[in-house]
Amino acid sequence: MTLDNVVFHTEEDYPEDLGVYHAATHMGFYWAWAVKRGLYNPQWDEAAAEAVADLKAGKMSGAQFVMQHMAGGLEDTDFNPEGLRFTLFYYDDEDEGYGRFMDDYVNTLNTPALASFYHVADNADNQALLDLVFDAALAQWRGSLSGTA
Repeated sequence: MTLDNVVFHTEEDYPEDLGVYHAATHMGFYWAWAVKRGLYNPQWDEAAAEAVADLKAGKMSGAQFVMQHMAGGLEDTDFNPEGLRFTLFYYDDEDEGYGRFMDDYVNTLNTPALASFYHVADNADNQALLDLVFDAALAQWRGSLSGTA
């Protein structure tokens, strides 16, 4: 099952001044965080070992990984069982399918102040900001499962 893909974002109202790479920025930040937190399918360690190591070391951005190794999208099979459960929870939304993830992303990076949602800089500073937010969301979710939230 496809969870997110650049095609979903480039079909309508995509900024003409940006390449398709920018449509992967948001999912790339999420993917990089998930990999660094061990929430990814370990098959990626075999399929793209050097790229996974580069991603973990900050030598490659999540968007670069998504575009170069994942055909521009996130699939349910990209995550381990806990990672998938959390991702389905975090992305859940009846309208758009991006739920709290999107709210956290937009609010953390103040995307309304940019030319568009897709004009976010793919850099380590934004990754660090989002890592904190994603960590908090994961902790809250885990707490809700154990009844300590």
